[in-house]
Amino acid sequence: MLDPLIPTIFHEHWWLDAATKGRAEISEVTEGGRTVGRLPYLKETRLGLHSINMPTLTHFLGPGINDGSGSEPNRFVKRQAITRELIRKLPQFSSFRQKLHHNVRDVLAFQAEDFEVTAQFTFEVGPAPLEVMWKAMRDKTRNVIRRAEERYGVSNIMDPQAFFRFSIANLRAKGEEPNIDFVTCIDVVTRALDRGRGHFYVAVDDKGDVRAAIFCVWDARSYYYMLSTRTADSGNGAIPLLIWSAIKNAASMGLVFDFDGVANAGSILLYSGFGGTVSPRYIVMKSNTLYQTLRRIRRINPRVSNHFL
Repeated sequence: MLDPLIPTIFHEHWWLDAATKGRAEISEVTEGGRTVGRLPYLKETRLGLHSINMPTLTHFLGPGINDGSGSEPNRFVKRQAITRELIRKLPQFSSFRQKLHHNVRDVLAFQAEDFEVTAQFTFEVGPAPLEVMWKAMRDKTRNVIRRAEERYGVSNIMDPQAFFRFSIANLRAKGEEPNIDFVTCIDVVTRALDRGRGHFYVAVDDKGDVRAAIFCVWDARSYYYMLSTRTADSGNGAIPLLIWSAIKNAASMGLVFDFDGVANAGSILLYSGFGGTVSPRYIVMKSNTLYQTLRRIRRINPRVSNHFL
């Protein structure tokens, strides 16, 4: 059963503990001796600037609120009041940025506290019979999956360290260097697997070599597409094959498959092929004048600003 105070896997204590190396804090609101609002956050300080941002691999956060029963207008007013109190209980910061989870239906309370608001969109595929989901996909997507099925088997067996070594090798083969904390990533992924809350999907060729892999996690409502990597010669069907395998598993669990955000035109083309619906995820931001000034400097001279941000 979904706990409104812990609305996603990313709000759970073990996840936050791993993703922040034990540095997560929580703003809380109580009413009549019980907690009615929680807002987890990670505060980091560099040269006197306090920033609150998203922890490693933590794709959604935002307030978890128990707005009780009663009419929707009354619950709306209560949600607004709890959210504004959670914001006001945050420590002083130079900048704040969080991407909010699917239960946050509006950001009026953040706007009332002078936060800027943007939106990122994601595709969601709701659970349905396999034939219904298969038919809802684009012909081209079905075709690339069929061709990939002829080349690859799909396994769920992979070691977290092996996954990230594979990912680093694929990046370097493209002339790129990783820019993520892999030690923390390995800890988060390992804990998810240990709790039975994560799955690898691995495309293996007829020689037994790994050609592509993805990683997904889930909570009581959603099944999140988190990580993916593939070799340059794996073909354009390896990742769609693995995504389709994950979607089928999510449907068998009665969960919504969440593509976890659309980053570019390529991901729009790929994700839309699976026939999902588009859903917004709000991003809330606020920063003071000094931080904004340093951000402008960064655009002009990255070397200077890297000492500050």
